[in-house]
Amino acid sequence: MSNVQAELNYDDFWLLDIEVDTLAKLKIIGKINEDTGETVLTPHLDPSSIKERYKKTKIIIAPDGSGVYPQSLYLVSKLRGNEKVKNTDSIAKALLLFTRFLDSTHSNQEDEDGNEIPAECLTYKSLSKYEEEGAPWRFAEFLKKNCRHRRSDGDEAWSLTTARAYMGAVLGFYKWMQKFGYLKNDDDHLVTHFSKGTYLYEGYDQHDMLTHTKSSTKREYEISNIMKEFPRADSTPIHKKLKPIPPEHLALFEEYIDGLPKPFALMFRLAIKTGTRIEELTHLPASNIGEADMSELDVIPIHLTKTKGSKPRNIEVPLYLYEELEQYKYSRQRERNALKRKHLFYSNSESVVEDYLFISNKGNAYSENTLEKHFSALRKLIQEVEPAWYYRVHDCRSTFATYWLFTESEARGVSYEFLMDELAELMGHESTTTTEKYIKFMNEYESKLRAAKRKNNKLNGGW
Repeated sequence: MSNVQAELNYDDFWLLDIEVDTLAKLKIIGKINEDTGETVLTPHLDPSSIKERYKKTKIIIAPDGSGVYPQSLYLVSKLRGNEKVKNTDSIAKALLLFTRFLDSTHSNQEDEDGNEIPAECLTYKSLSKYEEEGAPWRFAEFLKKNCRHRRSDGDEAWSLTTARAYMGAVLGFYKWMQKFGYLKNDDDHLVTHFSKGTYLYEGYDQHDMLTHTKSSTKREYEISNIMKEFPRADSTPIHKKLKPIPPEHLALFEEYIDGLPKPFALMFRLAIKTGTRIEELTHLPASNIGEADMSELDVIPIHLTKTKGSKPRNIEVPLYLYEELEQYKYSRQRERNALKRKHLFYSNSESVVEDYLFISNKGNAYSENTLEKHFSALRKLIQEVEPAWYYRVHDCRSTFATYWLFTESEARGVSYEFLMDELAELMGHESTTTTEKYIKFMNEYESKLRAAKRKNNKLNGGW
């Protein structure tokens, strides 16, 4: 293991980025003790000679700083073998949520009526001959309760697709544990029952005029009882999933944001004012900030290169916020962190040091997990005065898009559709198809607003 990146110790389980030598082998070296004549066996990790042996993954760290086993071992195992994957991020997030869920059952809970529910103390080993009693089934119930679908309230934390993907990752984790003997695989330790089905596979173009002349083949699939419990499809239109922060909640954001450390307060303000993605915030370039006098401009363009899909673009930063970024760039703390970053790269014989604006105390770019943690801290702080304030970092992006559409439409006297191409460029969308959800959201918002005005006029005796 090398190039370990960690920034803070948290009071919760969290993910740590590591690199692993996936082809290293365990060797046992025997040495004779000269005093006793006995052979002492010592384990030794022999690194691989293959150049591309190192691969990146994540492991789960407990609040006390120890690694969480066997979840972390499973994440490392997914880097090699017949079932290896290129990226373990989604599996890591699923197992992190599963680990946090298990930990939550070790404390007393309250139901909706305020009645105390005794702690269940579930672990990954909590299995019985009834699948409904096991930890996987209980986790599935937790996911179903907190995902959006056609019968939900619409304010749940995860989409149905995400919930199903997380559950599938956890079931894969249990299959691995049973396969390699970490868990018993018998009638008294049941994860879930599986059943088989068939479907017709049509591996041809649906627009082909000769489709009717081509045969279909039957294919089998296997599905668990747990996955059957999830709704079949997420029927919520994509624009209805958007959750921009309304003005009254945005005022609370501005009131409490300065309670966070300076870098994170700036990053979250930047997300709301420019629509910057979380991974773009962590790799915001510092090179163009403070190098020229921008005081005569209302908005300052900043060029991003580390973007989704590697599509460079410019974001437009309001002058007052740009000046705050400039002050932060030349602050003593940031300069000390930048110096650590240079030493870090020089020690690894790197010739190019990417100059990011936001750098941790260890000289690294902040991880996305760190931003999520600090936004969670902000959310908890605001919820003490307004329990309904529940937003995620990504909601800052839809907040920017919807506010920008409203402001520009009012100022120019044009429709939202007219602004679609310009918004797509600002948001870094490959296609305006992705941008349409913001247009639909605003059109629906305007329609509801007009309906409310008509209703008020009618109640007040007007027309």
